Amino acid sequence: MPITPAEILAKKMESEVSRLAPQAVIRNDFTNYKDDGVDIYIYAPRKVSDILRSRLKPIFSTEMTKSKGGLKAKLLVEDIENMSPEAKKKYGIPA
Repeated sequence: MPITPAEILAKKMESEVSRLAPQAVIRNDFTNYKDDGVDIYIYAPRKVSDILRSRLKPIFSTEMTKSKGGLKAKLLVEDIENMSPEAKKKYGIPA
């Protein structure tokens, strides 16, 4: 089964986040697009979220240019304090 550029981007971002901040929670959402896009949500502690944002932006933009315009993606890096209590419960983060 062929892997789409959106899945490649999602896997690459997952590996980078787990390498840089293992305590971070990452969620990939493919539902807003058919096969050509992904929304990547990353939740990390406040100190780490700023560092992650700066480290992931170049990787994200490189993958977007490699896809030659056919990929639609959004990258959202937030701190865990901004998560709702329901989301924290869903992902197993202590409230």
